[in-house]
Amino acid sequence: MALTLLVELLTEELPPKSLRALAEAFQGALVDALREDGFLSGKSTARPLATARRLAVSITDVHEKSPDRQVQLTGPSVNAPAQAVAGFAKKNGVSLADLIKLDTPKGEVFAYRRIAAGAHLAANLAPKVEEALKRLPVAKLMRWGSG
Repeated sequence: MALTLLVELLTEELPPKSLRALAEAFQGALVDALREDGFLSGKSTARPLATARRLAVSITDVHEKSPDRQVQLTGPSVNAPAQAVAGFAKKNGVSLADLIKLDTPKGEVFAYRRIAAGAHLAANLAPKVEEALKRLPVAKLMRWGSG
């Protein structure tokens, strides 16, 4: 089910001349992070919002859970000792028969493909917002105490 997400941050007084740039930068960073992990659909739209003491972004058509995706893990070379290949298989919890051979620029290697379960938005939103905040174009960054 697709929902509308509103992320709103209360701040100290923001410089009026920077409001638009800060809001658009926050929107861009957050949308990029959500799209990268598959939380946004092709119909998703985002709208930045800002006041002197508030930054916000509204995003439509956000998924509560990202889709499952295929992950490919590359391992040792096909010329590697059998112990290294067995270690790679054991580390990934698969048998040697589940490994495939892939041609890479570095030569032929063993690999394993699996389906990774989709992530939940509630568990991933806070780190994405924090990362978006770190990317804001702030001329003079202020902080108090140890935080």
